Amino acid sequence: LASEDKKTAPEIKSRINLTREHTARLMKKLYEDGYLERDTGKIPYAYSLKDEMRKILRKAGAEAL
Repeated sequence: LASEDKKTAPEIKSRINLTREHTARLMKKLYEDGYLERDTGKIPYAYSLKDEMRKILRKAGAEAL
């Protein structure tokens, strides 16, 4: 999600090779913990990385260089 646009849990599931249930629980937990934004306009929900988290990841990547 850091380098991509919004993704639904089924789209993410196919990338991380977890079950549908496990992926849905993981995405919900990351959303509830404040790491992700969730578009509830349609089902399945679409998730995206919060801007604050994107900045943290960019900074961490730059420091690793």
